[in-house]
Amino acid sequence: MLTLSVVMSSFLALAVALVMTAPLAPGSVVDVPGRTDSNVPFFGVQFDVGAPDGIGASAVLTPFRFLRLQVGGLTNGVGSGVRMGVMLLAFPRSPFRPLLGVDGGYVYGGLGPWLPQLIDDPRLRAWVTGLSVGFVNAQVGFELGSKHVALTLRVGLSYIDVGLRSQTLDVGVEGAPLTVTGIAISGFIPSARLGVLFCFG
Repeated sequence: MLTLSVVMSSFLALAVALVMTAPLAPGSVVDVPGRTDSNVPFFGVQFDVGAPDGIGASAVLTPFRFLRLQVGGLTNGVGSGVRMGVMLLAFPRSPFRPLLGVDGGYVYGGLGPWLPQLIDDPRLRAWVTGLSVGFVNAQVGFELGSKHVALTLRVGLSYIDVGLRSQTLDVGVEGAPLTVTGIAISGFIPSARLGVLFCFG
């Protein structure tokens, strides 16, 4: 968990640095401090589904035409959490926009779960709701569509940190409950995300 926290902190610092130091494009029109190219929508929302993220909804800001910042919520059915990220766009005026994105998030096990309610076995249901997942994604992909509505597809590699909180489970043996101490599993896995982006302004 410490490694994941360090990676996410470094990523956030990089995002802030990009926003603060990005140069203005030649011929840009500055409407407000730090804002360029007034015909590029500044605000948007994105809905997506993927792994390891789950189902997500994010607010999207475009302070520069080649840069998007995202922050939002997500759920994997077992819990709910938050995600934030930064994305660099190539050919931002084109209908087909290649992208490079880095983001991170954390899903808190047992917070607003709905998938465990479909499990009849109470022992398995209790075990599943104890899972929490942290992740950092590095992905490439594209946006396809207009500046107001676009389909997004991303694939790449993710570092995940899965934790199981300490809990006592009834394993069905009389007088012998099983106490499970905290377990953590981490590693790299392939990742993907498909979404729809709506921009306004």
